[in-house]
Amino acid sequence: MPIFDRPSLKVQKDRRVCRVTDTRIAKYSRRGMLLSLLAFAIAIVIGDLRLVAPRLALVLGIVLVLFTLWRGYYVFRFSALYATGPNRWRRRYFLASTLGAAWWGVILLCHVWLLGFAPETHFLWLYTVIFCSSVTSVFSPYYRFLGWFVGGSLLPAAIKAFLSGDVLGGIYGFLTIAFVWLIVHQGRRDSENYWDRLSAMQDLQTRASNLAAARKHSEAAVELTNEFVANIGQEFRSQLSDSLGALALLEAEPLSERQREWVQLAKNAGSQQLKLVDNVGLFTRVARKDIRLRQGSFNLVKTIEKSFKFAARAAHRQRLEFNFQIDDNLPVMVIGDNRKTSQLIRNLVDSATAIAQVGELWGQVSFRPINQGEGQLTISLVDDGRGEILPDESELFGAFSRLDTTQVTTGLGLSIAKGLAEAMGGYLQLHSSPDGNRYHVEIKLAMELNQRVYLTPDRRLQDCEVLVLHQKGLFVAGLVQVLRSFGMEVTCLKWQAESQDDQEAAVKRSIERRQLVMLAPAMGDETLLADVSRIYTSEGVDTEGCPLICLGGYGQKPEFAPLMQAVPGAMYLGRPVTRKELHDALISRLFGGSRKASRRIVSSSGVSPRQRNLLLIEESRQHQGVTEEMLQALGYRVDVAASVESALERLPEGQYDMILVDCQQNTEHSAEIIESLRHWETEHSPEDRLPIVALTSTTEEQFEGRCLAAGMDDFLTKPLAKEPLRETLERWLGDD
Repeated sequence: MPIFDRPSLKVQKDRRVCRVTDTRIAKYSRRGMLLSLLAFAIAIVIGDLRLVAPRLALVLGIVLVLFTLWRGYYVFRFSALYATGPNRWRRRYFLASTLGAAWWGVILLCHVWLLGFAPETHFLWLYTVIFCSSVTSVFSPYYRFLGWFVGGSLLPAAIKAFLSGDVLGGIYGFLTIAFVWLIVHQGRRDSENYWDRLSAMQDLQTRASNLAAARKHSEAAVELTNEFVANIGQEFRSQLSDSLGALALLEAEPLSERQREWVQLAKNAGSQQLKLVDNVGLFTRVARKDIRLRQGSFNLVKTIEKSFKFAARAAHRQRLEFNFQIDDNLPVMVIGDNRKTSQLIRNLVDSATAIAQVGELWGQVSFRPINQGEGQLTISLVDDGRGEILPDESELFGAFSRLDTTQVTTGLGLSIAKGLAEAMGGYLQLHSSPDGNRYHVEIKLAMELNQRVYLTPDRRLQDCEVLVLHQKGLFVAGLVQVLRSFGMEVTCLKWQAESQDDQEAAVKRSIERRQLVMLAPAMGDETLLADVSRIYTSEGVDTEGCPLICLGGYGQKPEFAPLMQAVPGAMYLGRPVTRKELHDALISRLFGGSRKASRRIVSSSGVSPRQRNLLLIEESRQHQGVTEEMLQALGYRVDVAASVESALERLPEGQYDMILVDCQQNTEHSAEIIESLRHWETEHSPEDRLPIVALTSTTEEQFEGRCLAAGMDDFLTKPLAKEPLRETLERWLGDD
């Protein structure tokens, strides 16, 4: 067995770990040596040893100084000596310290032998016990060295006191020997715990480094997967855009009713595939928290209405009633990301539709100001409880989560909606009960200082009476609230088979008084429309000048046709209906309001406007046909350039009114094309700026920013639809 401790464990051979331990030993040893010299000096000054044995006191002091200098050489030059050989430094330091401790034991023995238990002896003995106790925690990693150090300092004097035959000496000796044994025992336990703890920490660090490496590999793999998904998604999107564009052109051709059904079916399937491709790309960005928000001013009310109306189409195809209400206190203009807000709403409604399956879905939107420039938008959806009950949120927020009962796929929608809400400083919460599933979303938006007025109700509606006939539905209360906000007096009557006589009497009174009657039939139920139609077409009922409006559900317009024939001026509005649509319908039906003229400026002369010339830059021949045909169908003359070089050759002589650039996946290349066009324009026609519109199938976050910076005026996302394309072209070209 070695005299002093030698490294045996793996952690004891780690230089970084041992250096920390040995540095701590050297630090405390510097203080201990100086304190020991000071304690010896005090004992010599206050004691009688210098009088009883002056030469012995001198020899004890000189040798103590020599041992202190020897130990100090290793301690004060620790950094230089330790670097040349840690084991060598440790062996020599242990030897010097052990001999120094033994010499201190000789000093204490001499005091006990010559002076007995005089005050200076008590002082040195007490100091030695306290000093040994203080160095226990420092020297414990090397417990054998600790044993030699403490034993050499105390045992000689303890044995002499124990054998002296004096009662006080026996007590001192016995307690000191017990103290040394306890210190050595504690040091061994502390040493084992110390090295075990460091070994465990080293293992944890190794595992952490392995996990970090594995995570780095995993992140690289995820990044590669995301890049692959993004690229393949753009390829699918590009191909689907052409297919949907071709179907839109085909739909404009003369087709039979059967052919139109097949074209519509193909368009719906293509739209669903396109939506899935977009959601997969968006989900990868949500999963890695790479959502970049564009802060711009947009019409919040218009965005919400458009998103809800778009999502309602899918709900109606599923035979699910979907309606919504937007509070009057909503600010019209806000600052935020218009596209992400729309995506959040659509994904939320699509997921709620898939879970509800049947029945009714009701949406409410409100806004609460937080401070002068910021507010909190709240979107709530609730179904009528006839669909599935939601499981835990952990089971729902997945890529393709399924409900166990009927295998309803919630898809990517909820995860995307949750990620977008969190990116916009909010959250998404779900609550399920037998009464229905509730979806609650809150996001933060900044408000513009200069607000627009969304709708000022016409004063003529105030005090107008309206009889609302309904069957059932969550939307009825919201409809009544909107009508009352216009200042109208509303009488609400639920149509029931048990109260036929009272109901018919109420309707006939409204007809006699020429009061507005509004029908809100339940989707899939013909009872209300059939009964009201019977009343209006019965003998003796004069329907002339009787205003009638029907807010019908999906597929109820044919059922309302008999009433439209029986009641002159009867109006049908398909649900969901916006607040402005309902207001305009009321004005039109009650007061004969006419539609506003188009903002487009029409030439006052009899000469027809000249045909606009467009230049389409499309490098892929495969995608040229659909875009060219669609532009020509809108009445424009189109020239196609296969490259930017060819386009630059055509520009001087073409007299073009607009340039359309078909941008594919390579965003940098697309930006370079627009830059080249603007550079040519600066050199050859600096006073005549041509509008440049990008046509793109990419969904990359940075696309729009790069192309706008390069000089793009506007952009359209494929697949192109005629109306958005027409609106964009007219916005920039107008008329002569």
